[in-house]
Amino acid sequence: MDALSLDKVELIISIAREVGEESNSIIDEELAENQEPQHYSELSMAAEADYITREDHASNSSYQELKAMINNMNEEEQNELVALMWLGRGTFGKKEWESAVEEAREANNDHTAEYLMSTPMLPDYLEEGLSIMIDD
Repeated sequence: MDALSLDKVELIISIAREVGEESNSIIDEELAENQEPQHYSELSMAAEADYITREDHASNSSYQELKAMINNMNEEEQNELVALMWLGRGTFGKKEWESAVEEAREANNDHTAEYLMSTPMLPDYLEEGLSIMIDD
């Protein structure tokens, strides 16, 4: 990682965890309002999370902070952050780092923050990616 600092990634992971906790409380509220008893699996909970609207996040300061932080990063930092997430997810291996960054560079657009923030388990993938990059 040349452009992206370890401190910045750790801060993003921390804020992404806060966003996840807030999203879970929104889901819990919606499920509590549901009158029919249902069994929710991890998959159905993830599907429910996809339906959380932008209005739901408008009052979530952690969500807004994370989105602004990613949007304010330069392109190379965004590319490396996406590549790091892909590395942690297992899409690329450590030896393929440059390829992952290049693919992220080719895919880069104005929706990087939304793409990353809509990724289930983003903080876990970033942590795993860091672990892979730091281990020799």
